Amino acid sequence: MTIFEKDKIGGLIGNVSKVSHYTSVIVDEDGESFRKRLEDQIKAYKLDLKYEEVLSLKKDGDVFIVKTNKDTYEAKKVIVASGSSPKELDLKIENYKISHWAKGSEERVKGKLVIVNGGSDGAAKEAIYLSKFAKEVHIVQNQDKLLCIHEFKKQIEESNNIVVHTSSSLEAVTCKDGLIRSAKLSNGSEITAKNGLEIFAMIGQYPNTSFIDLDIPKNELGFVNSDVESKIDNLFFAGDLRVKAVRQVATAVNDGALAGIGASK
Repeated sequence: MTIFEKDKIGGLIGNVSKVSHYTSVIVDEDGESFRKRLEDQIKAYKLDLKYEEVLSLKKDGDVFIVKTNKDTYEAKKVIVASGSSPKELDLKIENYKISHWAKGSEERVKGKLVIVNGGSDGAAKEAIYLSKFAKEVHIVQNQDKLLCIHEFKKQIEESNNIVVHTSSSLEAVTCKDGLIRSAKLSNGSEITAKNGLEIFAMIGQYPNTSFIDLDIPKNELGFVNSDVESKIDNLFFAGDLRVKAVRQVATAVNDGALAGIGASK
């Protein structure tokens, strides 16, 4: 068996400040620690891990053709678990890059005002983490309420430096010398800071499926609308690239187990 990895084992989970709602994690384990354990397990089983980006997946007769940035391979069976990438805000700011991850930003946000776009579990969890370092965290959610679980809502409500803006979105910013001085929200509110605002976008994901050159059903966003075992013989899909109601480590592992068992039969 060969595993292709574009960047690092674990995908998006390796970037989170805390891995939650999965039974095997260490208490308060961050994404990098969890990712490293996945990588160590692959090495322990001496699996063939290739750090190559898959550029296309096609089928020629009964054989799949996997083309990467380094070589071309043939396979009898394929499990696609290419995951997703963070959505970008529809907002271009000159000389400033909007972040997606709180982990690693501790020093940058220290004593500053922070804006977190999004109100899902992931956004709420990262906002709570950022509030430990930032002067104040503003959660901007375009829904009429936060969509996160009660555990995170309770922590946000009890926090003395997290402000929630519902039914609102980030409309415009004023940037000078690489620092965002102010941010205007669609509800008319304005957030200002002399020492600069830091902005994080946690508004969902896009699937990494553009390389799949096969006749498979996708929804309007590009997520694969298929069971784990697809209608194409010996082709399986697992994880965040699939259309599903919940995207968590647990649901991805479930898909992976079913795909692995199905492919090995």
